[in-house]
Amino acid sequence: MSAIAGLLRFDGSPVGRAELERAASALHQYGPDRSRVLTSGHVGFAHVLMRMTPEDRFDRQPLHGANGALLTADVRIDNRDDLLARLGLPAKDTADWPDARILLAAWETLGDAVWPLLRGPFAAAIWDPCTRALTLARDQLGLNVVMWHKSPRFFAFATMPNGLFALADVPRRLSEEKFADFLVLNHARHETTIYRDLFRVPPGHILRVSAGGSVVLTRYWSAAEIKPIRLPTDDDYAEGLRACLDRAVRRQMRSAYPVGVLLSGGLDSSSVSALAACALAERNERLAAFTGVPRRGFDAAVAAGAYADETPYVEAIRSAIPNLDVNYVRSETSGLAELERVFVALDGPVRNPSNLGFMLALLREARAQGRRVLLSGMLGNCTVSWSGWSQSAGHLLRGRMLTAYRQWRLYRRCTHQSRWTAMRKLLLEPLTPRPLGDWLDRRRHPDRLAPWQAHAPIRADFAVAMGVDARARCDGHDFLYRLRPDERRRSLAHVDYAGDWYAAEKALTGVEVRDPTADIDVVSYCLGVPSEQYLAESADRSLIRRAMRGLLPDSILHNRLSGLQSADWHETLARERDELARQLAEIKESPLVCRIIDLLRLENALTSWPASGWHTPGVFQEHHLALTRGLAGARFLRWFEQAN
Repeated sequence: MSAIAGLLRFDGSPVGRAELERAASALHQYGPDRSRVLTSGHVGFAHVLMRMTPEDRFDRQPLHGANGALLTADVRIDNRDDLLARLGLPAKDTADWPDARILLAAWETLGDAVWPLLRGPFAAAIWDPCTRALTLARDQLGLNVVMWHKSPRFFAFATMPNGLFALADVPRRLSEEKFADFLVLNHARHETTIYRDLFRVPPGHILRVSAGGSVVLTRYWSAAEIKPIRLPTDDDYAEGLRACLDRAVRRQMRSAYPVGVLLSGGLDSSSVSALAACALAERNERLAAFTGVPRRGFDAAVAAGAYADETPYVEAIRSAIPNLDVNYVRSETSGLAELERVFVALDGPVRNPSNLGFMLALLREARAQGRRVLLSGMLGNCTVSWSGWSQSAGHLLRGRMLTAYRQWRLYRRCTHQSRWTAMRKLLLEPLTPRPLGDWLDRRRHPDRLAPWQAHAPIRADFAVAMGVDARARCDGHDFLYRLRPDERRRSLAHVDYAGDWYAAEKALTGVEVRDPTADIDVVSYCLGVPSEQYLAESADRSLIRRAMRGLLPDSILHNRLSGLQSADWHETLARERDELARQLAEIKESPLVCRIIDLLRLENALTSWPASGWHTPGVFQEHHLALTRGLAGARFLRWFEQAN
């Protein structure tokens, strides 16, 4: 992992080392192992390094190319061998090349054609003295991030906002519209940030800046362009997925440290764990897994279709995988006490603060054991284990009545919903024009301004003033989360701040979480196979269930329940109520907070503490979502004010 920064002056004046050294210092938490600044006239780059791969010990960025090009990158190339072979470079001669050096060699040979070929997260900057242009590029799914600011006199970029704010003349101003979108959970606009006049390069794009200041944004990859895959039999599709996921797992295990996994009882992380364990068994090594669980003896009621404790499922996985060692991790705090540390690393607000405690506890336990690379299956729900339900309305629309009927019956059986509810959610709502669907929802809920009011701690008048509903319509974001034909492609990069969060997570813990289910070859395979493969053999998520037969126990392959994160959240918050009340009294002193956050709602949630019913929608939305998100949002605003 690295962090990068740079400066391009349009007036031709030289870039001083001191200002880039300030940027590098601000980015030190993301790259504590090495720092270097390189300037060349009116262009300068800074790079800080956190060593995560064996080749990182040879990394000396920023790099000079043979023709004078400058490169700095936060990059991990998972398909090194394939890329080197394409370039005609022998593996034995390049064994100690860091990934950035391979990227520079590939760019010098292929130009911008290199970006779609890369597998793994990257955010790169290249100055080409021949064309006198700066190019910023970001990986297909936005796993790494790069941000930028442009003024009439200069263009600046950095991995995170604090790297930009360290440069002179980059303003630090809150974007209230973006903060309003954050509170109502509209994360569709990847190019904007929580700060006004700071922008991200969107996933799958390159941004080219000329020496004169013109800026051109170009898309180089789109999920819509994935080519269909057609194989002879259902078994071939399942075997193809296992082979594709196995390759992704193996090439993401390249690490300077022992590798572990984040393991739950779900299909995604258990599939990654089983394949990683097989790879390590070939070297007679064991795999450490880290699983978050509630306190011992926790037996509170949970929502229908869910379970609170991963232990029985993880124990079944452990029994099936001989070289798997499981670490059960319990968190005693909600994580709200760590918000200021998170703000420093993230330079932004936190969406799910009540999950902070258990997530940081997992990563810190792994770090304490020396395992600084953890595999996960975070993106699996829209790749390897996609449920498949949003295809059904399309079958109906194309006249495939029997297929739509069979999938409706399967949906009823899997979700235990009534005939009418299953028909409405699976077939009618997806085909209903959005304006009509919104009108029907308002008829059903005349007492609320918009669907986001159920969980968002934002003042209604502020939301209206910021135009959150109109912007959501423009963005294609649906607050009712109805099944739509394109929902799968949208969900690949549905959270605009994902790259920011991954960078902050590594800075806070020194642990890198890698996701083989987000490998672009896995994504292309999963979106390329016929959608019916996900509902074959009368089972939802059928493709991954069939692909993992023989590796995972039947109790996992047949499980249709969902595990809860932080199932004991209400017990943790109950212990912290006095402290939360103190914080609420403090943040009420801020006019900015009072204008944006619905403090009366938070106060009522704290004082009207239920004795039971924590799993019911009303209590969950009010106390788990609105209360914690409102407090976290208010504390971010206070932190922002104080930092300014």
